[in-house]
Amino acid sequence: MKTTKSNPVYYKAIDPISLKADKETRIVSGFLAAFNNIDSMGDMLIKGCFAKSISERGPASSTHGKIAYLWMHQMGQPIGHFTKLEETEEGLYFEAYVDKVEKGDEVLEQYASGTLNQHSIGYRYVWDKCKFETRKGPDGEDMQVFVCYELKLFEGSVVTIGANENTPFTGFKSEQIEDERKKLIRETEALVKDMDPEQQYKVRQLISKHIALHEAEGEPGKPLPTVMEPQTDYSKVAKAILQTI
Repeated sequence: MKTTKSNPVYYKAIDPISLKADKETRIVSGFLAAFNNIDSMGDMLIKGCFAKSISERGPASSTHGKIAYLWMHQMGQPIGHFTKLEETEEGLYFEAYVDKVEKGDEVLEQYASGTLNQHSIGYRYVWDKCKFETRKGPDGEDMQVFVCYELKLFEGSVVTIGANENTPFTGFKSEQIEDERKKLIRETEALVKDMDPEQQYKVRQLISKHIALHEAEGEPGKPLPTVMEPQTDYSKVAKAILQTI
């Protein structure tokens, strides 16, 4: 039987920014993500990173698979729908209508009391639109930051305590997986950069073979390519290797 491994969905939280919740109109507004700051995982989101998702699956799109408004990242528990998703200079602004259902009434009551005041997004990295760059850290020091120019946004959730990151992997804690992914990318780039062109070519061919083996794992008997193109997408390498752990 063919088995496949799903790509991980990550979660990133934000503290309350301009949060408003009106029990009468059932309209909630605020921010789902902030731009240009370095978060606890060393990521920086750039304005425009959600543009494609909003265009393809935002409130104004024609698709039935719109970006969802959820309770605690539970796909089985939508609490309403987004009426507006807009990128501002500050971050990803949202407005949402809370449905007249039991869970929706509960959410509005807890918004009003302050019990619920944080939000988190569920997304995937668009690997070729994200890269490590040297940026100034909080103390003015240079640091390597994973700058995200595009993310695939699936949902925004109200949460009790926002998780910085979470994936469906087991064995490692989510923070450890993310740290290892970034470390692997940095080490691979540093190693290959110091090699002569012929060695670089050979190493990239080996990396391509690792990826091909991983992708064929769920399909016994599937032949591997006879020619391995040199692999230069190290973020894909990191993802492929970590999915085998």
